[in-house]
Amino acid sequence: MPYNPHVMEGRLEAPGKDVIRSMAEEKWHPPIVTTIRDYMPEDVEGMVWRDEQDEVQGLITWHIDGERAEVVTLDAFQQEQHIGGRLLDGAEAEFRKCGVRKVSITTTNDNLRAIAFYVRRGYRIVKIELDGMDRVRARKPSVPMIAIDNIPLRDMFELEKEIP
Repeated sequence: MPYNPHVMEGRLEAPGKDVIRSMAEEKWHPPIVTTIRDYMPEDVEGMVWRDEQDEVQGLITWHIDGERAEVVTLDAFQQEQHIGGRLLDGAEAEFRKCGVRKVSITTTNDNLRAIAFYVRRGYRIVKIELDGMDRVRARKPSVPMIAIDNIPLRDMFELEKEIP
């Protein structure tokens, strides 16, 4: 990535389980439901992006099962800073070290920005769970019916990428 003076400087690092737990509870209200399974904070590993002031500006979590991994959450707390891309690159590097050959990610039909982000990075939509959010709401009744940009929150998309 070419140098951009407006992009936040910082570093990737492994967080403690307490950081994953507190951020998951604050942002995701476990369980985290994907097309594959439900996750609690203790089920995942992760990586954070810390800025120059040592503040966490992003978190990615994942679960590895043999040669497969699932990205469970990806949050960049500031947009347009390439934090999400750095977190995903860091996670994919970890996956390679662990012998992971395929990674999947779940997002929802309203999250068009995330879908475009993943597709640009080589992920392909491999499954659409129509009305999958009904299953999520059965576990988490507080999930809204309408979400980003006033789009009805209905379906779950699973994207997948082979890790070379």
